[in-house]
Amino acid sequence: MLLSVRSIVLSGFMGFVFGLSAQDDSPRKKFIELGWDIPDTAYLKAHHEAMQQTTPFDGVMLALDATAPDGKKHSSQRMMDAQAWDPAWFATATADLKACRWTTFTDNFIRVNFSPGQVEWDDDTGWANFCGKTRLCATIAKDTGLRGLAVDFEPYGKAIFRYAADAGRSFEETKAVVRMRGRQWMEAMASPYPDMVLFTLFIADVNVSAGYDARPDNTLKSLHYGLLPAFFNGMLDAAPPKMRIVDGCETGYYKNGFDEFARTALAIQSIGGPAIRLVAPENREKYVAQVQVSFGFYLDMYTNPEGNVYYRGPKEGGTRLDRLEENLTAARETADVYVWIYGEKQRWWKPSDPAVKWQHWEDALPGVSQTIRFAKNPAEAAHEILGTLRKEDRGVNLLTNPDFTDTTGWSFWQHEPLGTFEWDNGSGKLSNVKRGCILQSVQPVKPGEYYYVALDSKQQGGGQTDLRIRWQNADRQWVLEAKDRLFSFEADPVRLDGRPLPGGWSRAEGIVRIPEGAAVLQVQAGVKEQVAGNSTVWVDNAVLIRLR
Repeated sequence: MLLSVRSIVLSGFMGFVFGLSAQDDSPRKKFIELGWDIPDTAYLKAHHEAMQQTTPFDGVMLALDATAPDGKKHSSQRMMDAQAWDPAWFATATADLKACRWTTFTDNFIRVNFSPGQVEWDDDTGWANFCGKTRLCATIAKDTGLRGLAVDFEPYGKAIFRYAADAGRSFEETKAVVRMRGRQWMEAMASPYPDMVLFTLFIADVNVSAGYDARPDNTLKSLHYGLLPAFFNGMLDAAPPKMRIVDGCETGYYKNGFDEFARTALAIQSIGGPAIRLVAPENREKYVAQVQVSFGFYLDMYTNPEGNVYYRGPKEGGTRLDRLEENLTAARETADVYVWIYGEKQRWWKPSDPAVKWQHWEDALPGVSQTIRFAKNPAEAAHEILGTLRKEDRGVNLLTNPDFTDTTGWSFWQHEPLGTFEWDNGSGKLSNVKRGCILQSVQPVKPGEYYYVALDSKQQGGGQTDLRIRWQNADRQWVLEAKDRLFSFEADPVRLDGRPLPGGWSRAEGIVRIPEGAAVLQVQAGVKEQVAGNSTVWVDNAVLIRLR
């Protein structure tokens, strides 16, 4: 996690380059769905295959529902009361989940709500029953192959995490009781599923302002969730080492632009930041090791009309979909693993009740599915698009003379006039270059556009070769040097577009997203240190295709 904190800063420079690597063991970023279309287990059993085939997600938050023999309905979405549950009530729900064949939905979570908030902190029986229900949810998640639980601390009823000064206890005394309950609750869910992902919609971020206070309790006393840090400390007291706790950062709804996401992630994760000051000293090492940052998106903000309090408009000259993609990309770059997308007015799947009037998100915001796919994993999305373009013969290579039938379209620059660039029987040939490159510029390009870039090379003798993308503004001045993109040549690359690679040749390829402030994209095949005699590199099959 310490590395991931620092990588947030680096991602500002590295976040616009994407590729696939067989050696890449970094966590795959995953997008999770939650909304008013939340599925129950019966719906999942009937429709899980279609849901996986038609949506851009890696999992869902689901409702665990049951009906008791007396006809009363019970749900994980409304479970914080003193009513105990009989595991037998959930046999059908468990069987439903076991019948599901998960393919693309690899990370599914049972939604557990602190609603309606009817268990008092000093109610031992009520807490025993609430913890028993949580244990049952964790057991079912473990037994049915789900990733874990998704917790919403908002009670949608009594404000249980707000300190009540008239309750007869001091703030310190109340924190001690709340911390004990947090420990009890964690022990209940960890006993059957110690290595789960515990996905909270929010936990540290909601009180991060108190971390800027030299005495955080002075601020926490008056905050709506001022007792949540005490409960969280109890959770950390008992959290097993293999559990990962995700701070879903529901305030991500309102973030706009990379800087806001990055600052929030640093505030939550940094070992010197405000959030960790709300963690007891004995739990801080565990916090750094086991807590991950995520971000929530309120998709309705991108479809609501202007003037709505929840409205996110387009950037100048762009669309609301462009804005969504920019913010989703920023969230992906700064989150550890997860981004979750919440929606209300529209749906991703058809309701069970045919009488319910509904609208698909794709109809409300055309192109949203592909936008989410690109923001989540540009390389995978590009691979699909390139396959379609190749199949339909629609891919337009924007480079002039990409097959090097001669040297037309390409310029040659070198630091010292020692080497040469020439056409050589259908390939570009660079020999005895100490430091230089061949290059070609493409304009205009617009911020937010995605391009596939590739080049093949074959080397003889010494020297190094790489493929570099650089940027200029509309006045052809060099800009954004920190966002130059560098691709290495590999003899066995993970091929994004499936083109064959001739024997003895290597390929550099990847995806670039045009950064803000760039109007010209320049492709450079860089060569250096060809100091030995007969050092030569041949280049061929240059490709630049706009993906979207």
